[in-house]
Amino acid sequence: MTTSTAAQPAAPTSPGVLRDTLARSRYLLTSLPLALGSFTVLVTGLSLSAALVVLVAGIPLAAATLDVAGWFAAAERRRLEVIGHPVGRPAYRQARNQGLVGYVDRLRDPARWAEAAHGLVQMPVSVVTWSVACIWWSGAVVGLTSWIWTPLLPEGTHGEVGITGLDMVFPDVPRVVLDLAVGLIFAATLVPVMRGCTAAHTALGEALLSSDSALLRQQVEHLSHSRAQAAHAEAQSLRRLERDLHDGPQQRLIRLGMDLSTAERRLSADDVDEARVVIAEARRQTDEALAELRALSRGIAPPVLADRGLVAALVAAAATCTVPTALHTDVAEGVRLPPAVENAAYFVACEALANVAKHAGATRADVTLVVDGGVVRLTVADDGRGGAQVLPGHGLAGLQDRAAGVDGTVEITSGAGQGTMVTVRIPCA
Repeated sequence: MTTSTAAQPAAPTSPGVLRDTLARSRYLLTSLPLALGSFTVLVTGLSLSAALVVLVAGIPLAAATLDVAGWFAAAERRRLEVIGHPVGRPAYRQARNQGLVGYVDRLRDPARWAEAAHGLVQMPVSVVTWSVACIWWSGAVVGLTSWIWTPLLPEGTHGEVGITGLDMVFPDVPRVVLDLAVGLIFAATLVPVMRGCTAAHTALGEALLSSDSALLRQQVEHLSHSRAQAAHAEAQSLRRLERDLHDGPQQRLIRLGMDLSTAERRLSADDVDEARVVIAEARRQTDEALAELRALSRGIAPPVLADRGLVAALVAAAATCTVPTALHTDVAEGVRLPPAVENAAYFVACEALANVAKHAGATRADVTLVVDGGVVRLTVADDGRGGAQVLPGHGLAGLQDRAAGVDGTVEITSGAGQGTMVTVRIPCA
């Protein structure tokens, strides 16, 4: 009986010790000029900002200084990545305002101040590590090569060059032998010393430039904001549905009950003609109540959405819209997307079509559904009067809240006389 063993994949070849040491040395020897430039710019910028803050001019200057700190931090991230110690990308807070308030938003970002702190603290660290790197390389090169170039020096200068000091401790040992021994010591310890120096910069970068905690905080804030927007949109939808039910179908059903009671009395009195008129009015009230209920049901997921998917539901929504509507999609009917994505896309389409029917004055509308790269893109466009605005508490603002509940975005283009186009993008991967 024979057994076979699968070939083990070869372990990835790590960089040679010499190449790694040279990369780390290059990093250390170039760190001081960058640290000096960063320290000078940041100290100057922050000092001027503090002096000018009473004149307001210090606020944009401070924001610009933090931007420069971000540039130096990005350069440091790239340098750390080259030597095999990536610290991650930045996670800035997004400024939600423009002008002076926008500058203040940037100044309230802890990630930007952490980068500024790195630019200041890196200066003393770089002075130490740069000095150590220079000493170790000089000791190794001079000690290991002194036996080559010392005999070439003019007569009488042999004792004035090389690594001095040891000849006083070991007067009987030739100077060249002492230099060679010291050079061997420096060369033997060069690798761990270079790694130790770069470890200091790596620790500093991970402490002040690493964005893992900042990114997690940003994600938590984004999810909290999205959940609040979704809850707000749901509450508004329920209030609007309650108001519309009270003002529309409920009143018509009450009128229907009164008309049927009147018809019953007319029939009891053998007043058939009057009863016929009342029954006709009751039937009209029934038709109108049914139409209103159908319009209101656009805010409630229909059975076709749960049973047959988003495409079939959009076909039904387009068919019931009072404005002629065409559906364009590359998604086959029956293909299912995540339920939350389908619900959000359907409600956005229905709300957008309702706005077209009520306010656009359009003669036609087009609904386009595309799924590409893990993103659902739904577009509702019309040829109406345009000029739509996003106002708090109105339909278009509700679309944004609805999409934000599933991490989606809404873009509205509505030039005067050019129609309106609502585009929503929802991640579905």
